[in-house]
Amino acid sequence: MPIKTPKFWYRPQSSSAPLIEQLLTPFSALYRIGQNMNLNTQQTKSVEIPVICIGNITAGGNGKTPTIIALHKLLIKHGLFKSPYFLSRGYGGSESQTRCIEVHDDAKFVGDEPLLLASHSKTIISVNRYYGAKLMHDLGADCVLMDDGFQNTSLQKDISLLIIDGKTGFGNRKLIPSGPLREPIDAAFQRAQAVLIIGEDKTNVTSLIPAHMTVLKASIQVQDNLVLKKEQPYIAFAGLGHPQKFHDTLKQGDMNIIAFHEFADHHPYSQKDINALLHEAKQTNAKLLTTEKDYQRITRDLRDNIDVFPIELVWENEDNVIAFLKKELKEA
Repeated sequence: MPIKTPKFWYRPQSSSAPLIEQLLTPFSALYRIGQNMNLNTQQTKSVEIPVICIGNITAGGNGKTPTIIALHKLLIKHGLFKSPYFLSRGYGGSESQTRCIEVHDDAKFVGDEPLLLASHSKTIISVNRYYGAKLMHDLGADCVLMDDGFQNTSLQKDISLLIIDGKTGFGNRKLIPSGPLREPIDAAFQRAQAVLIIGEDKTNVTSLIPAHMTVLKASIQVQDNLVLKKEQPYIAFAGLGHPQKFHDTLKQGDMNIIAFHEFADHHPYSQKDINALLHEAKQTNAKLLTTEKDYQRITRDLRDNIDVFPIELVWENEDNVIAFLKKELKEA
């Protein structure tokens, strides 16, 4: 069941831990023990094509999806690969079979993120990442772009790029469930080749990054081909790890947002949800506006009168990204 990101996960470092965070801290220790057992017992296998993992240290939205889409375009643009495919676990979907998905698939079976990726390139979903990568190789891929999976060691990775949201950083820097960390920060840095900070580093995570690590930077921007009318009144909604970031992006884009509704991350929109939003929009002479990812979780028969706000990741220095990739791929 989708849940909203706890606010205390991202409290200021200078503030005191609330009681709920303190009560959950012992469970974080248990989480770490279980994770260590999982990492140490997984058998790592490799495939004959390079594997680039786009992962993170924290739970929730960090910008992995726009990053992997931008990376896919970059690899082809600079001729590093001709047929990079996306590999996803299919989080949020019920499908357990390893297969190549289609854009007309249903998010409740394959997940919202894979559906969005499938509109850009061939996308494989697989609970077992090795089986998924093997299928990609058999289908003609020359590179595996793995969406998430940094904490999964079943597939040998050639490059691991850690995504960090500059605004939220590592939150309270505690492990799940008392904080957002999937693993200790130092342990993650030891397995990654580079860090990508998206947006301004407002929590000074740069000071925690080892000096030898490559640090790349990027930002989330509105796509140049935006066709939405900014004067149009909109009721916006989003079910993301950090829905407020979407609201902030809309305000930065000077959109006329008269109301904003937050849902849990990966929330499966029901007819009741959409009807309530449509009723509110009708009452205020507004239209509905959501993210590309949320749009995937709305059944096709309910998508009328819902606009999508398109975003993209823009590299601060594209040449630095290409130089890093060439260096790491050569050494792999």
